[in-house]
Amino acid sequence: MRSLTMAAFCVVTLLSAQQSPAQPAPNVVLIISDDHAWSDYSFMGHTRARTPNIDQLSRQGLTYTRGYVATAICSPSLASILTGRHAHQHGITGNDPVVKTGDDPVVARDRFIDPFLALPQLPRLLKEAGYRTLHTGKFWMRNPELVGFTDDMGLTGRHGGKALAIGRETMTPIENFLDSAIAEQSPFFVWYAPFLPHTPHNPPERLLEQYGDVKDPAKRKYLAMVEWMDETTGELLDMLEKRKVADNTLVIYLADNGWNAFGKAFPYENGVRTPIMLRWPKRVAPAMDKSDVATNLDLMPTILTACRAKVPDGLPGINLLDRSQVQRRKEIFLANFAHDMVSVDAPEQSLWTRTCIDGNWKLIAWQDPTPTVLPYNGGHRRKTLPLVGENKNIELFDLAADPHETKNIAAEHPERVSSMLAALNHWWDPSFGAKIKPRREK
Repeated sequence: MRSLTMAAFCVVTLLSAQQSPAQPAPNVVLIISDDHAWSDYSFMGHTRARTPNIDQLSRQGLTYTRGYVATAICSPSLASILTGRHAHQHGITGNDPVVKTGDDPVVARDRFIDPFLALPQLPRLLKEAGYRTLHTGKFWMRNPELVGFTDDMGLTGRHGGKALAIGRETMTPIENFLDSAIAEQSPFFVWYAPFLPHTPHNPPERLLEQYGDVKDPAKRKYLAMVEWMDETTGELLDMLEKRKVADNTLVIYLADNGWNAFGKAFPYENGVRTPIMLRWPKRVAPAMDKSDVATNLDLMPTILTACRAKVPDGLPGINLLDRSQVQRRKEIFLANFAHDMVSVDAPEQSLWTRTCIDGNWKLIAWQDPTPTVLPYNGGHRRKTLPLVGENKNIELFDLAADPHETKNIAAEHPERVSSMLAALNHWWDPSFGAKIKPRREK
């Protein structure tokens, strides 16, 4: 049974999709944490993580605690946010291309980037709708201008270049951008994707010393990095308040992928799950949705609809501020790939796992054989013992009873395995290449 808070959300969130043309277009601030596990927030129940600013954001907005990224490596995850498409649709399946002996690394990367750039991009569509758009932090595609950012911190090359100074060294580029856009009376979009809490885990000593009771040195540094990310989030939110633009700004928060000792690129919850928050004062009622699922593919249609910009046809995501769309969603699909990209035209060559999530059920189908270029985090490892025989490459979990995926129950639920595997193959059968079917609804 849904709570009264969720019932209120059902009514109020529809207002965002029905705003009057006389109302000013909203600003948008997109905050993307980097390598941050879904459970490592105070509001998600972590007893040691200090995240007061993100906690407050979660209370002020609509928070999907069951958010997911479509793939759990940063470059394809960010590319999915920019395009609203799965990795095997936009072609950026990994962080780096396989470079054969004698091949130019830049040329090899360009073979993957050029088709990606031809797709509709979120910043470009906002720019066409009259927005100033700022890039800071992570970006793997050479030049932020190529996807429609009007303002940036310079060429990025691989990872982010000088833009990675944001958060760790300075917040001034965002402050200057906000002042300029507000002076021009221009709606704005801010992409804030700092290198936090990503390695290197070198937090300020003032934060590290607060975790002296944590025995594991690596965990101590990571928790301090999480708090550092939270601090900068608070700084950014304060900028909006001080400039009196917070009420007309849609703030969205998520992580690009998870983090843990087992490996961030894995299809398990610690690799792919992230809370997704949407705060839009007076437009979206605060609510904590603990049952419905959301993905980073939903950000593009959500943002473009809120901004009254054109939404490209054929996107697999939905508008998270439209309750009817959220309730009609049948299931979501995820795919994880090897760290290195093998083929521009055949992304299935580096496919590692496909995942279907239907309610509390989660099915993971491992590719057999596995890619020859494995993820950088230790190769082909599974948390639970694989089955033998027909379903030897299948894992099934009941996330309600087993949120940390400790027991593979595929053998106990053959009909569930059959139905979810059929849905997965209907969505994308890797033997048929990179085409996918339209999403299904309940």
